Amino acid sequence: MSQVDFFNSIAQNWDSIIKINESKINYLLEKLQINEDSNVLDVGTGTGVLIPFLIKLNPNGNIKAVDISNNMLEIAKNKFNHISNLSFDLVDVEEDIIDDKFDRIILYSMFPHLENKTATIKKLVENNLSNNGKLIIAHSDSRYFLNNLHRSTDDRVSESRLIEVNAQKQEFQEAGLTVEDAFENDEIYYLVISK
Repeated sequence: MSQVDFFNSIAQNWDSIIKINESKINYLLEKLQINEDSNVLDVGTGTGVLIPFLIKLNPNGNIKAVDISNNMLEIAKNKFNHISNLSFDLVDVEEDIIDDKFDRIILYSMFPHLENKTATIKKLVENNLSNNGKLIIAHSDSRYFLNNLHRSTDDRVSESRLIEVNAQKQEFQEAGLTVEDAFENDEIYYLVISK
């Protein structure tokens, strides 16, 4: 049983399980300075939690939302199929190639689930981030909270962990990435990478 199976199995109940903190999400997205005509990639979109926020910030650009869970994507498509500048794709960012370039790439509440974290982020930056683009890894909960949640939820996600934000920053820098901001406290966790 894989993480894909896990997310497919909980997709139907996902929107009732999660808590959406609008002020935290807006604060995190502000770090990206999204323009109204940006080309945005939402990695691990799930049921489309960020879509309403992204459409508000980016009404004229394109938003591509990808996820490894077909069941999650189906729910997101049903909720947002009326939005013309939005597309959905079943993609494993660790394995699959995405052809397009994006001004902004967002990994919201999904980074711990990557197996090859640094290599995957490096690939996204090199292959998919436009020059002068920004990528954010963002969580509207603390590392401590998320690590405990994953540990106690299900064996398929029990190893999904965040490490201390400056240690993660150092790993990225050692891989040749430019980390322009890294921060965590008992409320949020984020890193911003620029190109």
